[in-house]
Amino acid sequence: MEISQLEIFLAVAETGSITKAAGKLLRAPSNVSTRIQQLERELGVSLLVRDKRQSSLSADGEVFLDYARKIVDLCNDAKAFTAQGEPRGKFRLGALESTAAVRIPPILASFHLNYPAVDVELEAASSGVLFDHLLNGQLTAAFSDGKPAVPALTGIKAFTENLVILTPQTVSTIDPDFKASHPTAFMFGTICSYRQRFEDWLESEGIVPGRIVEISSYYSMLACVAAGGGICMIPESLLETLPGASRVQKHTIPGDLGRAETWLMWRRDCRSANLKAFISELKDHLASGPVEAAA
Repeated sequence: MEISQLEIFLAVAETGSITKAAGKLLRAPSNVSTRIQQLERELGVSLLVRDKRQSSLSADGEVFLDYARKIVDLCNDAKAFTAQGEPRGKFRLGALESTAAVRIPPILASFHLNYPAVDVELEAASSGVLFDHLLNGQLTAAFSDGKPAVPALTGIKAFTENLVILTPQTVSTIDPDFKASHPTAFMFGTICSYRQRFEDWLESEGIVPGRIVEISSYYSMLACVAAGGGICMIPESLLETLPGASRVQKHTIPGDLGRAETWLMWRRDCRSANLKAFISELKDHLASGPVEAAA
């Protein structure tokens, strides 16, 4: 089995046609057909269902497609790592949902212009998920809350977020009456660092929620609060971008609980060209903008 055979198979699967795949790969259709047949004989299965106009995947072809993609991706990653410092191939980046939505789009746009051979895959998730995926190699780097928590990770400070509390528009101050109403608290899952900050704030204010409702979207949280359903915590930079922000009351959080540092972190043993290029891109962005950069 050769990588070129897998790349030809992926092209046929993507285009749905041996002729179109041949055009994309700058090969003769007969060559594409022959290479697919060689692969089928080696595997002992039919990968395609052929007719005069198109070639669709067989049931075995659908299963094999996922394996082929993974193998080709791994080969591209290996090329990127050994390409004498030239960034190329897959770069798997993680980020908190708020960071992905507000902070990094201009960085990714500039990175794409400067390194068009790099294919960025972005995963938006909670800090706990990002931490696990960094350690097990599913991500090359990730933007998460706080400094790297284990010796295996290192990183640089990227952004400082101001966190705010949102209440229904009718609640102008978080007074004793509101606290005694035991409002519903909307928050992310248990492996989210922002959730821990929110719980610490609730405890410091003496607020015992009547219910805790886990929601995986800031948009949904804001909608629930705007509807008079309860209380939540959100990065102020994200709030400013959300539709409906004017339909809630914003309350600042004094002290350290109200400020969160977002770091770009990666494994210490990672030396890929893609990572080095992205770190350089991030540093250039921080140096040219008003956001506080890492020391």
